Amino acid sequence: MTLKHGEQLYTDLLTRIREDTDLVAAMWAHAESRPDELDRPGTYWTVTLLDDGTPAAWCAARIQDDATITCHSNYEVPAHRGRGRYTAAHQGRHRDVLLAYKLPAVTYLFAQPIALHKAHGWYLTGPTGPGELAGHQWWELRRR
Repeated sequence: MTLKHGEQLYTDLLTRIREDTDLVAAMWAHAESRPDELDRPGTYWTVTLLDDGTPAAWCAARIQDDATITCHSNYEVPAHRGRGRYTAAHQGRHRDVLLAYKLPAVTYLFAQPIALHKAHGWYLTGPTGPGELAGHQWWELRRR
């Protein structure tokens, strides 16, 4: 499902993530991501939930003032990896935000989700660099 910042369910799910200190630490260690990145007006957050309502995977997008979309906060909870939950979140964001708004988009990714993005029309632009943590490398991708 895709939620917009300010909706009650969005706030409730984000609070649930923030309260899980182990998850917040894992988000930083695996993706250099923090829950605060999601807590910005104008953000669309596509999230897949477990049966009990626990967030399992997500990705987000924000429409910028320059009429571009910045995609960010791509993450899949380690305990739920390999079950297609991130793929479902990515496809939901693609449908609900990218296709709906038809604006150019940019994202910065570590290696793992690049193939999935390329399958939906993203392309590597060339810029790349080290992450903040040792062993991380990011790449810029864009979509027209």
